[in-house]
Amino acid sequence: MVEIKICFGTLCFIMGGSAFEMLGEHLPVEFRNKVRVQGMNCPGYCQKAGFGKPPFVMVNQALIEEANIQKVIAKVREELSHGANQ
Repeated sequence: MVEIKICFGTLCFIMGGSAFEMLGEHLPVEFRNKVRVQGMNCPGYCQKAGFGKPPFVMVNQALIEEANIQKVIAKVREELSHGANQ
């Protein structure tokens, strides 16, 4: 199972995180039963040096900065291709 955690902080939401409300509709059908999408409270990455720009999404333990749906789906595909999460 691949876990996707979406930051629900205000800055992430304003900077494009609102698009992730529709993430389930964009996931390829073959991924849908292998992925768990949930929100997370703001982890504060936007206030710390070295983490990049919001919005932030975690795919398993990998942080995606300036996240968009395409980046998240690509990371999910990568995680599933490694076989550890199938």
